[in-house]
Amino acid sequence: MSTPSLGTFARLAIAPPGTPPAQFADPLEFTAETLRREQTLLDTAGLRGTRSHALDRTRAGTALVQGELRLPVSPSVLALLWPRILGGTPSDGLFPLAELLPSCDLLIDRVARRFLYRGCRVDRAILRGRAGGLLELVLELLGTTEEVLAEPAPNLPPPTDLPLVFHDSTLTLRQLDRPCLEFEVVIDNHLAVRFGNSVTPGDISSVDRTIELHCTLPFTSDMPDLYGHGAAGIGAGRLRFTNGSAEVALQFPALQWVDRSPVVPGRQEITWPLTGYARRTPSSPEIVVQHTTVS
Repeated sequence: MSTPSLGTFARLAIAPPGTPPAQFADPLEFTAETLRREQTLLDTAGLRGTRSHALDRTRAGTALVQGELRLPVSPSVLALLWPRILGGTPSDGLFPLAELLPSCDLLIDRVARRFLYRGCRVDRAILRGRAGGLLELVLELLGTTEEVLAEPAPNLPPPTDLPLVFHDSTLTLRQLDRPCLEFEVVIDNHLAVRFGNSVTPGDISSVDRTIELHCTLPFTSDMPDLYGHGAAGIGAGRLRFTNGSAEVALQFPALQWVDRSPVVPGRQEITWPLTGYARRTPSSPEIVVQHTTVS
């Protein structure tokens, strides 16, 4: 009788490109994943005197690794992943942007077999939270190849630092801390895949970068100062998380808001969903990520 593979026992680890499976050393706790290799089939589909499609008139097409990871986050997990999301080399707790985006390899233990994905890059990263819950990081990935392994994965312990929760956060807009019901930071690297004359991608490049801050605020008497600024924006904004002695800060030097009026959905409290676009200034990039230790 076959043994079922239960997601309870699945594991995930990340490593620099080219790392042998036995040497993966950075485990990640995750709640779900959809990373898979998908290959296309090419059919001549020509006029052939019948509606039937013949097996010998098809060929295997290109194959691409794609999917997403859903992760609960802590300061140590974010510190591990920011360089893959933003591109730059960290220094003294600062995680800078860079024009080139590094790749990484992922090893997923799906119980019956291990799956190794090479050449993975972050297409989009979504950091989000809602009142009363944990923060979640969603990574949308593109990769080049998949290997199916029979040998066991390294037995790595998961992260041990406290996870970030929504009430660890402070949202500052126009120099005032604002009550917030939910937020979402979207970092989109706009990956483009080039196949050329190969089945697997010959290159995966980031051709653009956009960063957005979505948040929902209660519509109170002190909120209208955020309305009506148009293309001039509201200046700097900051999203900060304090977890014990660790602090993670996302600074947005220039935010442009889309003017969107609050509406009355019924008897419940009126809320105000806002969308801000992060822009660079002559002196600052569009986002500055800093990890610090507080006493």
